[in-house]
Amino acid sequence: MEENEMVDIFIIHAGEDEGYIHNELVPYLNDNGEGAAKILIMSSKKDKTFKDKASDYFELWRVEVRQKIKKAQAVIVVLSPAAVNKDKFSTMGWEVRQARKLNKMILLHELTDTPVSSTEMPEYLKMEDKFTKVKSVPEPKMTKEEIKERIDNFDKGYYQIFTKKYAEAPQEVLSEHSAELLEQYKMFQKTSEDLVVRRQEVNSFYITVNSAMAAVLGLVLGLVHYPVNFLIIGFMSIVGIILDISWIGILESYGTLNSAKMKLINLIEEQLPVPLYDLEWRIMSDKLNSRKYVSFTDSEKRVPKLFLCVYVFVLAISAAVLLSLIKI
Repeated sequence: MEENEMVDIFIIHAGEDEGYIHNELVPYLNDNGEGAAKILIMSSKKDKTFKDKASDYFELWRVEVRQKIKKAQAVIVVLSPAAVNKDKFSTMGWEVRQARKLNKMILLHELTDTPVSSTEMPEYLKMEDKFTKVKSVPEPKMTKEEIKERIDNFDKGYYQIFTKKYAEAPQEVLSEHSAELLEQYKMFQKTSEDLVVRRQEVNSFYITVNSAMAAVLGLVLGLVHYPVNFLIIGFMSIVGIILDISWIGILESYGTLNSAKMKLINLIEEQLPVPLYDLEWRIMSDKLNSRKYVSFTDSEKRVPKLFLCVYVFVLAISAAVLLSLIKI
């Protein structure tokens, strides 16, 4: 990670642990070694107290905290006897729920001198397994050293792409498997290309369906008698809205899957002589300079959003016409 890059960290902790946070944890995480990230530590303000959940300050606090969590790349939850207290459920528990809603990476850190047993773990950290229905804390406890290592290497991710047996093998054994690594890389790279083809097929399908619906809407408006035609148009507009919302959701899923594939491809390329995709991105970034880069997924979503706006407009007109008839 470049020396001038920042990693925003939000720390969820009990007020009683304020001293440990500022005197030990934060200085340790900000002790930047070579190549380490500069860390911007954020936490909720403790300059005021609030007992009434409906108070103006409590609402302002929640807005501030939500914004900070949204900005953070990772969230550290500090465990201590004070954090287990039920009084913290409305504050720390709420912060944890927000972090999970925003899909933030949660790093669970326990004060070593005051350990919390598994039976004492606060309920706000537990999640119910969809299959077993058993509640447990999904995140493992981490030491300061483990958290710092993750933060310092934040841009590289935290994924061990090699099996344990392969990673611990001597160099001469690794060399013997270099051809296998290359073949796996080529196979996985092809899955990324196949994903692009599937995305185009999905786009073609939805564009065809939307074009057909637009043509049918025009026929209904011209051939079906008033006011039945507006009732049919309104119903078809609702179907079109649902269809395009589904289209946008599928594109977002494809975008997320493609991002994960590219991340893994980049990790594999670190073991190869030339990191082609990473170099391609750097060259493109130089070409763009200060211009904003628009991702392929964002560009794709413009088409369903355009259809969506048209359907909403047509539905609004149909609803206005039908409401006017009811009033008459």
